[in-house]
Amino acid sequence: MSATQFVLDGEEARPIVELLQFAMEATHIPSSIFYWIDDGMRMQIAACEAVDLDRLNIYQSTFYAHDPCSPVRMISRQARTQTLQRACAESQALDLYRPYMALSGIKDALEMVFWHEDRAVAGLGLVARDDHDCVSPEAWKLAQSMQRYVEASLALHPRVMRDRARRRLAREFLLSKRELEIADLVGKGLTNHEIGEELAISLPTVKTHLQSLFAKLDVGNRTSLVAEMRKAEMAR
Repeated sequence: MSATQFVLDGEEARPIVELLQFAMEATHIPSSIFYWIDDGMRMQIAACEAVDLDRLNIYQSTFYAHDPCSPVRMISRQARTQTLQRACAESQALDLYRPYMALSGIKDALEMVFWHEDRAVAGLGLVARDDHDCVSPEAWKLAQSMQRYVEASLALHPRVMRDRARRRLAREFLLSKRELEIADLVGKGLTNHEIGEELAISLPTVKTHLQSLFAKLDVGNRTSLVAEMRKAEMAR
């Protein structure tokens, strides 16, 4: 499991924090976590409210696989909305998840997975503690109503747009995963040496991948490569 990541500042984080605040106020559920879903269906935490970070790390390292509402389980069913109480009635993993529920004082949770095109890109978990009621039918209906609106909003988020651009470039120009990684790092302004250190590859290997990128995208330098990436990012 990847390390917990928090992105709580900057323009990219602002709409996420606003979403958390709105969801908690609308559903009357006091704790929330927003996370991105990477290509390996792992959670990358972006923002959270009223969450114990140590217990969140325990969840990711030990109990994620046993969570009846985990993104992996929801994605396998192509589900968008689920509550922990509903999922528990359908899952045999509950006995393995009970220790974490007891440790964290969790009574119920409302989980939403957001999709873009044909893949899950993000999720939102609202956690009801022992001193709060279970997820109400009204909160459940509200979550279902929010789903399409949030997905439409996330489609314009810079991270989702970059991911869409990467997939488009990979299809159109037959780019490898490594070439996409290097193109991303070039876009972030890293030098060849820094890219080599980041990816643990040699400088000649970085240069070889760059030459391949230049040839496939028919560009002559790093500036033109970044311009092509930006063009793909803005295309709908």
